[in-house]
Amino acid sequence: MPLIYWHEERFAKTQSANFGKIIYPSLEEIVRASDTPKGNNICYKCRVVYDSENIDVEFPVYQRKKINRLIVKTDNEIDYQFKCANRKRLNLLCKDLRADEEVLIVKNDLLTDTSFTNIALFDGSNWFTPEKPLLQGVQRNYLLSKKMIHEKDISLQELKTYSKIKLFNALNDWNDAWELDRSNIYFS
Repeated sequence: MPLIYWHEERFAKTQSANFGKIIYPSLEEIVRASDTPKGNNICYKCRVVYDSENIDVEFPVYQRKKINRLIVKTDNEIDYQFKCANRKRLNLLCKDLRADEEVLIVKNDLLTDTSFTNIALFDGSNWFTPEKPLLQGVQRNYLLSKKMIHEKDISLQELKTYSKIKLFNALNDWNDAWELDRSNIYFS
């Protein structure tokens, strides 16, 4: 399972923060014990939904979104530090977007994430990811550990100093990440 170390780390942190203890010790064992689709070339997303009493593992088919434009939107109250099923605020930011658009979220004048990916911006030499993302994604943590990206507060005003942006998550690693020129970032 790709990035299992980072998934396990987030799984434990989320449980500790929300339940005060670890209820489910091994995400890998839970996923392996579930009815995992096998024997085809279809890409599946593994979705684990749990509370303090129940855990459910699902494998919906993954369909990669086509992204041609990013639309900058500000939400200073949004909080998504733990991956959760309640995506109401994120969905609200995306409600008026075209099929090929994705939201680039700004909180307190700092770039954070999109609705489903972490981001990194290229300054001509290095890739920088926001120091205060909405969610510290597993791919982001992996890339930081390998020093492929570096943390930095990136203000909305600084956006013009970067030439490219990459969007990545657990299903879209660095090599498969969406990469857009800054000219494909628009303000709502």
